[in-house]
Amino acid sequence: MASRPQPKLSTPSRKPGETAPSATVLSTARRYPLDAATLRNFLRQMVTVREFEHIGEREFKAGLIRGYYHSYAGQEAVGVGFFHGLDLHRDYIVDHYRDHGHMLLSGMDPMRIFAELFGRSTGVSKGKGGSMHMYSPEQHFLGGDGIVGGGISVSTGVGLALKQQKRDGICVCFFGDGAVDTGTFHESLNIASLWNIPTLYICVNNMYSMGTSLERHSSLPRLVDRACGFGIETEQVDGQDVWATTEAAERIVHHVREKQRPYFVEVLTYRYQGHGIHDKALNYRTLEEETAWHARDPLKLLSDYLMEEKILSRDDIEVIRKEVVAELETKVAEAKTGPEPAPEELFHDVMA
Repeated sequence: MASRPQPKLSTPSRKPGETAPSATVLSTARRYPLDAATLRNFLRQMVTVREFEHIGEREFKAGLIRGYYHSYAGQEAVGVGFFHGLDLHRDYIVDHYRDHGHMLLSGMDPMRIFAELFGRSTGVSKGKGGSMHMYSPEQHFLGGDGIVGGGISVSTGVGLALKQQKRDGICVCFFGDGAVDTGTFHESLNIASLWNIPTLYICVNNMYSMGTSLERHSSLPRLVDRACGFGIETEQVDGQDVWATTEAAERIVHHVREKQRPYFVEVLTYRYQGHGIHDKALNYRTLEEETAWHARDPLKLLSDYLMEEKILSRDDIEVIRKEVVAELETKVAEAKTGPEPAPEELFHDVMA
């Protein structure tokens, strides 16, 4: 009988009663060789995502964004690293509801993302999707999804379509740790393995399913162990380290494309806000835990390296941040001028 594929990188399991693994125990791969220009670009991308979320939080608290707002702050190295390994001329993204950062990384104009948050017709989903349902087929971005695990079966279908059409693309699906508890997760991975579907499943494990810590919702604290039973290759990746996520992305995307097989990645990271902006995370997380994870902030790790290697100075980094903020403030002001959707727009885009 063939041996079961094993995860390539493991991290220590939590002991009973621990609320989350300490940030200091995460394995950091030897730095993947990236040139100075790429690292500077990574920094600008990560700063853009972080500052976008700061502005979004401000506008949410001002009452201009309705419903939920799920911030991506703290998880930037996940998106930047994995999007770097994709070719969005042929690959497709299916996302979860924490999708603003991924929309930015797919090349979408920030104005259209802000406009969508404000419910304006100039938004990426014509003002009808809001925070959780960003959608841009032109960018090969097939939607955020407000349903926990809702995109997993969609991404399996997209991967199957690419295979049947004999196209060279793969599908990449992002979802949270809570989604591995859903039936569609197990059904999708089973059929993907059975039918050799080229979908890369990326579990963004930020240690909390809404407000429920990992050890309270998963009988196996290493989520890669949940996927091994389907006979697909699995791997854990340090989601705070952009070198680690970039190396994994380039290697794994090539593997899925070449082998035409599914792959499961558990990316270990941490969201700085609660589940939503209004959520008081310290009701279920400790200050000590948050402080430990902030010490390995993905922007801090990259900024410290750039300064140590004299690629950028602290003043250079602050200039980049100010440039990004100024551009985003222009975009958010423009987004506010867009009209709301006409009432009859309610009946459009219901079916394809």
